[in-house]
Amino acid sequence: MGVQYQLPIGMSLLSVFLAFFFSFLAIQCSGVTDITPLTAASKASQIVLGGATKGSHWPVDHAQRLNLLGGAIASIGANQSSDLVGDFRVGFLLRTPPNQQWLAQGLGTIVAIFMAPAMFVLFSTAYPCIIDVNAKTCPFAAPSVSAWRAVAVAVTDPTFPIPTSSGIFSIVFAVFGASMVLLRHYAYSGSRAKYRAYHPNMMCVALAFVLPQTVYGTAMVMGAVPAFVWARRNPKHFDVFGYAVAAGLIAGEGIGGVVNAIFQVAGIAGPAPYGTQVGCPALSC
Repeated sequence: MGVQYQLPIGMSLLSVFLAFFFSFLAIQCSGVTDITPLTAASKASQIVLGGATKGSHWPVDHAQRLNLLGGAIASIGANQSSDLVGDFRVGFLLRTPPNQQWLAQGLGTIVAIFMAPAMFVLFSTAYPCIIDVNAKTCPFAAPSVSAWRAVAVAVTDPTFPIPTSSGIFSIVFAVFGASMVLLRHYAYSGSRAKYRAYHPNMMCVALAFVLPQTVYGTAMVMGAVPAFVWARRNPKHFDVFGYAVAAGLIAGEGIGGVVNAIFQVAGIAGPAPYGTQVGCPALSC
């Protein structure tokens, strides 16, 4: 990072520490909600890095680039750790030997080193709005991209446009959330232990603050309802095939996106989304 982007060693080490810290948060949240809070982890790391480098007097564009890179390190650490735990959890449910799964993941990583950049080039070619901040329309909402950009601009702005009330609100809810966790662990004992299941999970509540869209909830309902019916009617059959079918559906959705991108580049994708026309500059026609 220092050689390619001139990222100071201290900032790199701080980013790695934040990645280590947020890995535990991401794993816990993924276990509770099946959603990895990468946006929350990366934004928090960006704020910390912005505060730590506030007096460095870098040019704005350089400061924003370093802030994004530092936040990316923290996000990558949280993402990879939760993915690793999640993958081995699926392997456990499918009764896959851990040593075989580890070997398969290692071989898959070699392929992904070349596949991931190729997929980015493919999608950015098919949908230029992914890398064009001035694009007026786009088939993807990309809320995370907007959040990354907004935080990088805010923490590198000399006037720091975030109001004080936002900081106070965050501190108050942090204390409230910690208190609720302590209450759940220590207050429900003895005859009150039966009420622990009804205590709100603050991780779920917090995640709702950073996921304004309903796509995740809708997708979960679409999968959970048939899985529930299947498991009730034929538990043995579901135990053998249920998780494999779910993994296949997820993989198929991803492959479908790649096929759509190839069709878009080839010009055979049909009508462009949101009323745009394929080939229009910045998808703005």
